Amino acid sequence: MAMISGCVFLRLLEVKRQLNDFNNYFQINDQNVFSLVFLKPTLHTEDILWLAKRSPTLKEVKDQVEVWTYLFEKDYRGKKDEEENFDIPVIMFFEKDKLTEIRFPERFLKVLSKPLLARMFESMGSAEINKWNRSASSKFEGEDSIEIPKKEQVTLVLGKPFYNKDSKADSIFTYKYNLKNNVTDSKKKQFNLLIKLAFNQEDERLLKVDGNFSRLKVSMDFNIENSDESKTKISK
Repeated sequence: MAMISGCVFLRLLEVKRQLNDFNNYFQINDQNVFSLVFLKPTLHTEDILWLAKRSPTLKEVKDQVEVWTYLFEKDYRGKKDEEENFDIPVIMFFEKDKLTEIRFPERFLKVLSKPLLARMFESMGSAEINKWNRSASSKFEGEDSIEIPKKEQVTLVLGKPFYNKDSKADSIFTYKYNLKNNVTDSKKKQFNLLIKLAFNQEDERLLKVDGNFSRLKVSMDFNIENSDESKTKISK
């Protein structure tokens, strides 16, 4: 197991290196679909299984391409009170056991432009990695807060939060999702995906995103300190 996890970590570091040179290793497809394409695939199916600790919700084979779908169903504190479907399907394509493409819900493109997405992914190439607690933290490398989504735009894509908390400095929205198990794992305990977003109370722009799923913890700081529109830091 130590050997396997070591190999996984090395391949994840290689992906991190590739993100630093984003345009040569990746492509964003925003035409009728939102996907991240790996031009020089590195990750294997075993890497995804090690990270997720769960098989995908659905496995299919189409034209010699293996397609995995992880379906994250939105959770509510009480009875669902939204008409729209805000579940998050993440679809992965593998060719010769290597990850070649990840597709996300197309509705994300309502608030995330292609240039913004490219800068976000590229910023992850400079993330600080902590191997022991399997976390990665990064700083958004943008120059203008205008392009950063606001609270209203985020709720348009994600819907109402599972929980929200306001302070003088920021407003924090927490979203909770349950990974839908496949038929084989149907009786196993559900895995949760937690997403926490902090917004500036003054202009309602996104300040920070924290995600926590299984073995992986990721965060991105969107606070651009020198911007006229985003001077308030996330409160502790």
